[in-house]
Amino acid sequence: MIKLIVPNETYLPSYREAYVEYLENHVTAYSFTDPSSCDVFAKFDQYRTERGLPPDRVGADYYWLVDEEKSYFIGEVTIRHRLNDALLRRGGHIGYGIRYSEWNRGYGTRLLALALEKAKERQLSPVLLTCNDDNLASARVIEKSGFTLADKVVNTNNGKTVLSRRYWKTIL
Repeated sequence: MIKLIVPNETYLPSYREAYVEYLENHVTAYSFTDPSSCDVFAKFDQYRTERGLPPDRVGADYYWLVDEEKSYFIGEVTIRHRLNDALLRRGGHIGYGIRYSEWNRGYGTRLLALALEKAKERQLSPVLLTCNDDNLASARVIEKSGFTLADKVVNTNNGKTVLSRRYWKTIL
């Protein structure tokens, strides 16, 4: 059964594989946490409880989309508790990534639908999602999920100029 869960040890080996897939395929639109560099569960708990975060970060809930029968990690979603100035321009309330080997199978749409349920539980509305202007697959997922394109903004990411699409949706 495919479901959204709070991250746990059962899926960590598969999460590691997904992290490597992103590295090998040069995926940068969303970043999984390097499980060899830190305790991912401690990091996720730090964000959930908003303890000891860097000044430019906000609290967030992390969830994993998994196939329970295979103990297989499919994707991750981050639901930020609020927006700061940086997230208003790039990042938004929700960030998500599907492991590279599972792209183009409908998991992004499914993950976002489940994430919106979690955002609604947190009473986040309206919800902002962003994606790079050239990330047409993500734009399709966002638009298919009922978000409306508000505008495009220029951002700087690692010294490069990036055009980001900003989408909003009222969910309450």
